[in-house]
Amino acid sequence: MLKRITICLIAFLGWSSTAYSQVRSRFEEEISVGVQGGMALSQVRFMHNDITYANNLGDLGYRKGADVGVAVRFIAQKHFGLQLEASYIQGGWYERWNDYTVVNEQQFIGGTIEREIDYLSIPLLAHIYFGNTHRLFFNFGPKMGLLMKTGETKTNLTAGQQQAILTNNWNDPRLNEDIEENNVDFGLCVGAGYEFRLSKLSILAEARWNYGLKDVFEHDRSAVFQRSNNQMFTFTLGVMMPVLKFHSN
Repeated sequence: MLKRITICLIAFLGWSSTAYSQVRSRFEEEISVGVQGGMALSQVRFMHNDITYANNLGDLGYRKGADVGVAVRFIAQKHFGLQLEASYIQGGWYERWNDYTVVNEQQFIGGTIEREIDYLSIPLLAHIYFGNTHRLFFNFGPKMGLLMKTGETKTNLTAGQQQAILTNNWNDPRLNEDIEENNVDFGLCVGAGYEFRLSKLSILAEARWNYGLKDVFEHDRSAVFQRSNNQMFTFTLGVMMPVLKFHSN
């Protein structure tokens, strides 16, 4: 009896293994390429070394810019893949003094500062999806940003107001055009979106949060800011087209 049970169990395991291999072999891996574009809302999160300079900062808003790029996606398993992108993102920051604020005898309400800082963003993302024709997906992973362009500071502050800010520290990077930015930024990305798959291409929409781990401006203990990291929200539409499909072994 025990011998028969053992034989049956071995036969069942062998059949299960064969069936699993057949099911797995039928999964079709896929490599796709695509383009995407949309809007970026960006900030630089400043943190003073000296809290007595707090009034020198306006209320942070979001600077509006463009986000355009290309992507390569490899679907390696059911519900999982990898995605590599290269996007040009118009970042930077915008701030406005909304409350009655006095700095060195200068009143600042209604004052604004805006500066453009553009990056070539290169994220490598884990891609998790659910569904077939209609897919909900999540992207997350690290990214590297290469500094491409810095625009001039745009402000409606008077010469007296600007001088009031610079009096505390002549190296305030928000108004001093000679301050150098770091050429490389590192960060993390988390996004969610929807994909509609047609016979020969897919249409995608995604919202993504990007958080910088490196400071935008060089600094030391005597600098104005101890932190100046990027934070961006991007909203993009894209098209992906499969270029290669093959069955896994």
